[in-house]
Amino acid sequence: MIYLILGIIGLLVIVALFTFFSKHKNRETEEIVAPPAECCGAHAVCEKGLKKANSKIDYFEDEELDRYHQIPANAYSDTQIEEFRDILYTLRPQEIPDWLISLEKREINLPEILRQEAIDMC
Repeated sequence: MIYLILGIIGLLVIVALFTFFSKHKNRETEEIVAPPAECCGAHAVCEKGLKKANSKIDYFEDEELDRYHQIPANAYSDTQIEEFRDILYTLRPQEIPDWLISLEKREINLPEILRQEAIDMC
């Protein structure tokens, strides 16, 4: 009976050691990469930064918005806001971040009231 108990304890010790060394080995091979200092934590947005660096401007059948170049985001009339909203709601969700980048490259400020709507739609 004592041999059976010692055998079970021995087996448990072997399993515990195997588990410990297995986890320890995985920790050593796991490489932790620190994010760049300028990273804000919003990786989807950071990845879009590559599109911002490209000087090519993508249009989304919204050339008429170019007349709002450098107008402050809080200076739009209700009619102008609706013009932006109409375009926003014709875009597919995956196009919205690219559209926002396009507006930024063209120095067109999205009306303040539409910012949260655009974020919610992404």
